[in-house]
Parts: sequence; C-alpha cells; structure tokens
Amino acid sequence: MSTSTVVNALHEAVKEVLMTFTGQIPEPQKSFIREEPEALGEVSAVVGLTGKGFTGSFVVSFKSDCIFKVVASLFGQAPDKINEEVRDAAGEMANMICGAFRRRFEKEGISLQASTPVIITGKDHTLKIMCHSKRLVIPYAVNGSQLFIEFCLDKK
Repeated sequence: MSTSTVVNALHEAVKEVLMTFTGQIPEPQKSFIREEPEALGEVSAVVGLTGKGFTGSFVVSFKSDCIFKVVASLFGQAPDKINEEVRDAAGEMANMICGAFRRRFEKEGISLQASTPVIITGKDHTLKIMCHSKRLVIPYAVNGSQLFIEFCLDKK
C-alpha cells in the first residue's frame, strides 16, 4: 500500500468525523516522519492496531484549545481546563477517526482491529508506541488550532 493511499485515507477519515460532529473543515498541512516519544499536543489518544501480519499505532493528539473547541461544538460550552469530559471527547474522536480510517484501509485488503484508546494528557507527555518503525504524522489546522494524526504499521 502506498503512502499516498494511507494519507488519502487519513484525510478522508479526519474530514468525515470533524465535519459530521463539529461542522469544522480540517485543513491538512505538510506531513512528516518522526520517531520522538514526546506528543505534539496536550491531549493524546493512542489506539493500538493489530491485523493479519501487522501491529501498529494510531494516535490523535490535540492542542488543548483544539479539543476545547471540539467539546464546545459537541456540548455547547468550552471547558477551561483538561477534565474528564475533554479526555472522553478526545477518546471518542480518536475512536471515530480511527474507525473511519480502518474502513477505508479494508478496501485496500488490510483488515485492522483497534484497541480502546488510552488517553494521555499534559504538556510534553510521552507516547508509548507499538511500532519499531517511524510514524507518519499529518497535522491538521482546525478552527485556528491544530490536531495531529500519527500512524505506523509494522509487519509481524
């Protein structure tokens, strides 16, 4: 599967979920590759992936103002700090984005199962990633802020 196929599936999944649940149009920015463990946002949802012959990770990291705006779109009021509602919203958004991505991936012949998201918060928190390979990162501009999708898949 080509990188452009993965990138297109990610773009479509992020757009589908954010448009549906927040009315916001995410604008993809320049993708890059990384292996550093530090998260790019203050709230991260990490989803483990497994499939026939593959293991991987799918991470959605939100800048705090981004997830606050998502929560405001969903519930009508923006929180002023990272709380349980924010963590739950980050987990649900990650679940939906990862699910939409996996449906597109299955069309390419690769079926992946996803774990329940693990939510990690705080400035400069670190991520426990199941991959040995580097991760593809796609930043998205959303309503004046950012979220980041990180994806990696290793052959078993």
